[in-house]
Amino acid sequence: MKRLSPMLFGLLALAASSAIAQDKVVSLSPANASVLDLYEQPAAPEAARQISVAEAGLPLPIQARQAGFYQVAIGGKDYWVRGSKVRVSRDTTASCGTVALGSGGLTAATPGAGKDACK
Repeated sequence: MKRLSPMLFGLLALAASSAIAQDKVVSLSPANASVLDLYEQPAAPEAARQISVAEAGLPLPIQARQAGFYQVAIGGKDYWVRGSKVRVSRDTTASCGTVALGSGGLTAATPGAGKDACK
């Protein structure tokens, strides 16, 4: 089995970490939820405050991840939201001739038969 060169592994890790900043909280889960709980710290026992979906101003760019929580900025302040209570849109990039990296980790894929497929 061939081993990945350290440089290639570093490039893959860099691409995956930069893609996290592109992920966004796009809605609440379940879809009929109307209030978003905001936490001061991940895994805090109680929410610091609650806001309506309209006040949240979705989509919210994800700044960091930790222990099943996502860090987002709302009204100029950083909060954490529980990952199980939101839906996230993860950006991926398709390219021809090489592999495309998913933002959820070191996952590789090639373009399918969709509109972004290689011609």
